[in-house]
Amino acid sequence: MHLEPPLFQAIHQRPILKLPNHARVAVWVVMNVEHFTFGKLGTAIQPHLNSHPEIANYAWRDYGNRVGIWRLLELFQELEIPVTAAVNGEICTFYPEIMTAMQEHNWEIMAHGINNSTGHSAMEKEEEWVTIQRTISLLKQSTGKHPQGWLTPGFSITESTFELLHQAGIVYTADWVNDDQPYWYPVKEQKMLAIPYTIEANDITLCLSNRFSGEQFSQAIIDQFDQLWHDGRTNARVMAIGLHPFIVGQPLRLKYLKQCLSYIKNKSQTWLTTGEEIYKLFTKDAKD
Repeated sequence: MHLEPPLFQAIHQRPILKLPNHARVAVWVVMNVEHFTFGKLGTAIQPHLNSHPEIANYAWRDYGNRVGIWRLLELFQELEIPVTAAVNGEICTFYPEIMTAMQEHNWEIMAHGINNSTGHSAMEKEEEWVTIQRTISLLKQSTGKHPQGWLTPGFSITESTFELLHQAGIVYTADWVNDDQPYWYPVKEQKMLAIPYTIEANDITLCLSNRFSGEQFSQAIIDQFDQLWHDGRTNARVMAIGLHPFIVGQPLRLKYLKQCLSYIKNKSQTWLTTGEEIYKLFTKDAKD
């Protein structure tokens, strides 16, 4: 199978998107809860520290699971904002306490590959199928529920990824970052919903690539939201916020995350939701 990009359709040429309660913007927060294999390089705050075995950036990432995620669980409970957690399958194996806590806080669990050190791009089709099945099985065993959505680690897809995800029962993907509205992505005479994720309103881009301060990070998220809220006056939009516990769970950034989330929550005509709820809305509209 040859992978094709999504069919082009300019946003002003589409049917009007309507959200619950006349909302202008649907905001879904995606919290990436990840396990990195020790001894392999990964997301780094100090990329020049890369000797083997590399411990500085590994430990910085590990802080997210040891400390950061617990701050974030408390914050989102305080703000009463729903969360879609993009979860590596191996979180179930190595951090069962985190799985329990996310379920207790009613976070949606979206599949996010087996771990964040294993990309899909070099996999043969059979190996990728086994990896997808293992990821889903671990999450289902932990939660009792088949995950509805999928985000591939590092966007490292293959020609077969979407076909295999559809076969495995995944109904929406967050792997496309090319729109402000969800759209149906064709998969072998079927379709799955592409719900826009983001590499702009994302703490890796803002805090690591751009080296924004906490205050600049918060303002960037607000600026993204304000423009989409303005655009949504005639045709509703969907905004993702991509977060990682080892970045926004750090003490120096938490209050700035709270600031921008509080701003969004207090804005009228805003639907704070999850990937699964967005999918339900689109399937309902398709039936209607």
